[in-house]
Amino acid sequence: MTQIARLDRLLRRAVNGAAALLLLAVVLLGIAQVVSRYLLGTSLIWSEELIRLLYVWMILVAAANADHMRITLVDGRLGPRGQGVLTALRTAVVLALLALLIWGAWQLDASFGRDRYVALGISKSWYWMAGVVGGLLWAGTQISALFTSPTPPETQ
Repeated sequence: MTQIARLDRLLRRAVNGAAALLLLAVVLLGIAQVVSRYLLGTSLIWSEELIRLLYVWMILVAAANADHMRITLVDGRLGPRGQGVLTALRTAVVLALLALLIWGAWQLDASFGRDRYVALGISKSWYWMAGVVGGLLWAGTQISALFTSPTPPETQ
């Protein structure tokens, strides 16, 4: 196994592990919120903000390793070389869009990062940095996939 394949596998495991932990935290906080509200008659005022923040992180981290929709109308009609070119073109477009996501999140953080969550008391920079970190992870998985994934087999 090549060094790039090992790094790719490690990156994807880390992304999946982080997404799973974030999902677990969201579920446990949601359950705690319901139990607190309906069984104890009180509310965890900070839990809604934390759930929203963790949910944004979960979505952007998990997207880095998700199978995304694509139209394969052209793929099956191309030979292996054409499929390689199409894959590289697709990756270039995705990377350009991810650059916009990262840049936009960075700009929003510069504008609103000093704001604070009311109940949590932490900086909203945590919210905007999810776009930066998630975008960078996604870009990393896209680039590593170029070097580790064989071209898809021709469809019948």
